[in-house]
Amino acid sequence: MEVRNNKFLKKLYMNKKIIIAILIALLGASLRIFLNEKVAIPNFEAVTSLSLLAGSFLGGVFGSITSLLMIFISDIYLGNTQIYLFTWSAFLLIGIFGSLVKNNSRHHVLKTAGMGVASVLFFYLWTNFGWWLISGTYEMSFFGLIKCYIAGLAFLRNQMISVLIFVPVFSPMFSFFFQKVFYRKSEMKTVKQAL
Repeated sequence: MEVRNNKFLKKLYMNKKIIIAILIALLGASLRIFLNEKVAIPNFEAVTSLSLLAGSFLGGVFGSITSLLMIFISDIYLGNTQIYLFTWSAFLLIGIFGSLVKNNSRHHVLKTAGMGVASVLFFYLWTNFGWWLISGTYEMSFFGLIKCYIAGLAFLRNQMISVLIFVPVFSPMFSFFFQKVFYRKSEMKTVKQAL
């Protein structure tokens, strides 16, 4: 009887994670479209912050899947550029980076913001390298790459500002939700034992 209950709780826990990942992806895609259309500041977005938090609270696999869903859904509306493989792979890894920040750790907001800064720098280096490599806009030399990175500094600034705004806004919301709604103490003791 207990084994059946444990299997049921594991399945319930996994189903909750899937539903929450989909909800976060829909929120992220909606915010990406809204910010792109209404605010219209290039690279001012919530996807990086939500990807990190999804990774932190749901785990690396769910963080990555959630990141890709956000980008895929919003790209249906917004479209993408020829460097989409660089963009998508960057967000996939940012979801994994989020799993490195434990959601129950002390100073979670600061640690997530720090990981956000690192993630934005990674995103900037990786996607600008992709633009240099594929676009044909810059000469294929070290100096061409440097010019590409210099041209991308405004995008870096905007994305950095967005992470420093959205992580502190969303992190307490995620913490409250996951502590009060997702992780019911009586349920979680049994699930942790079953896992």
